[in-house]
Amino acid sequence: MGYKIWFVKHLLKEKLLLIILITFLVIFIGTVSITPLFIGDIFEELVKETGQVTKYLLSNGFHTIQINSSSFKAILITALFIGVAGIIRAAADFIQSYVDEVLAHKVTKNVTAEFYNDLLEKSQEFHDRVRIGDVMARATYDTRQMNIFIAPGIKFLFEASFTLIFSVSLMLWISPKLTLLLAAALPFYIIAIYDYNRKLRPISKAQMEQNGLLNSRLQESITGIRVIRGFVKEKEEINQFDIETDKLRDINTKRGIISARYYAVAITVLIIALSFLWGSFEVTAGNLALDELITYVFLMMTLMMPTWQVGWTLTQFQIGMAAAKRIFEMKEREEYVPESSSPIDWAGSQGTILFKDVSFSYNGESTRKKALNNINLEVPGGSTVAIIGNPGSGKSTLMKLLMRLYDPSDGTININGTNIKEMALSNLREHIGVIEQEVFLFSKSIRDNIAFGKPDATQEEIEHFAELAQAHEFIMGFENGYDTVVGERGVTLSGGQKQRIAIARALLIDPSILILDDASSAIDAETERKIQTAIANVLKNRTTFIITHRLATIKNADLIMVLRNGLLIDSGKHDELILRNIDYRRLFERFSELPPMQIKEEK
Repeated sequence: MGYKIWFVKHLLKEKLLLIILITFLVIFIGTVSITPLFIGDIFEELVKETGQVTKYLLSNGFHTIQINSSSFKAILITALFIGVAGIIRAAADFIQSYVDEVLAHKVTKNVTAEFYNDLLEKSQEFHDRVRIGDVMARATYDTRQMNIFIAPGIKFLFEASFTLIFSVSLMLWISPKLTLLLAAALPFYIIAIYDYNRKLRPISKAQMEQNGLLNSRLQESITGIRVIRGFVKEKEEINQFDIETDKLRDINTKRGIISARYYAVAITVLIIALSFLWGSFEVTAGNLALDELITYVFLMMTLMMPTWQVGWTLTQFQIGMAAAKRIFEMKEREEYVPESSSPIDWAGSQGTILFKDVSFSYNGESTRKKALNNINLEVPGGSTVAIIGNPGSGKSTLMKLLMRLYDPSDGTININGTNIKEMALSNLREHIGVIEQEVFLFSKSIRDNIAFGKPDATQEEIEHFAELAQAHEFIMGFENGYDTVVGERGVTLSGGQKQRIAIARALLIDPSILILDDASSAIDAETERKIQTAIANVLKNRTTFIITHRLATIKNADLIMVLRNGLLIDSGKHDELILRNIDYRRLFERFSELPPMQIKEEK
């Protein structure tokens, strides 16, 4: 399905609004088109009263027209019809304009909701590669351009079409001969519109892309403001932003020049002038009545607006379709974590985990060095597992596979005997609590952040888990306590405070599996000790993975995994590994005397 069909399908979902819009557009255009007929009738009555048409047209003096009662009555009725038609036209214009706005809002709302929903379902791999600023540009600026095309773009499109049909039909009825001028000019209209459309298409695409790039740079600059200030790079960033802004300005200027060269309006003006000239000769020759000429010229003038509307609509159509294409292309990227057609619910409570021949490469590229290679290990349910290894050894990647943020390139991961690919994603992740080193907090209150995974949590529950995470005391030190808004990404809190709130957030959902990915890196040793002591009972009967360099935490683990360059080179308890694994010994040898190795490893 192409993006144009996708866009039309969204429009057709609102059939009732489209029917109402078209109905009142027909009424509006009908009253516009018949008004010249009424004006022609008035001139017909005036001509009757003047006696001779030629004398009236060529006389240089002022004439007092004596209008008899029947003519006066006819003119009065006709004027009344014009007034009524004007009222109907105004009412129809109001209704169809309102309906068009409602239609635009509903379509763009549905498009945005669909786009947002698809983004949330995309794989982590997709989000690793995409630029946030570009996503934001598509979700906001691009949808706004689609909105503008619908309102008033769709209205203008129908309005121009109906005006053309109504007016040209009446013109053919009045004088087929004069209408030949319009037919003769048709090829020039087509050429003008085709040329305009052809030049506008690449400009519209470039405008969308440049706006997305500008949004990305702005988002990155704001997110990385501390780095920019730390390296005193404000001026350089401003200069770069100015360069990108100038590029967008140049694109917009180029589009303005193309729009200014839209010469279909000039063709219409020329045809009106020629029609009036030819019509005058026809009146003089007695082949056309004056009132018919006046009616015809007025009908020709009604084509001025459609000619301009077609130009405007073409401009907005190109912009709107470029925007729709960008949204559709990102939405349709086949980068989803597949769901099982018959998902199995979580079974058991402790979370016994089996990694079987697990390998993984980012982006699925087998030629690249694997992030994980042939991991085999069974983790008993309810145990505490410490994962150690040098940076880039695959510690965090293994946990991301466990959560199905990615799927293994090879091998399987089973929980309680079930392949996690056969489990519903939401059901799997509901039973896994994660606390990462780079904690993300929402720009909400502390209460809302802690209760994010369980919005219906009571205040007592929130405070209980905040106390376990050693967060309650500093929270109550704020003037607004749990109602304190933490700012975007928790910017008003220290790293340790954010991590303790994240720990409370993870514990509140009562997960069967808990992952702490260097979650205490910003917490001092004493606070970490208090946290671990406080949550010791909470961790019972649940499987816990801890990625850490804290020696005390590692020593107390039930199982220790040692990773190196994506390989699981050893696993076991502290007393076993300290005797046989050189990577593990290196963690401790700087701090204490170690017994001699029993098994020598190659370095």
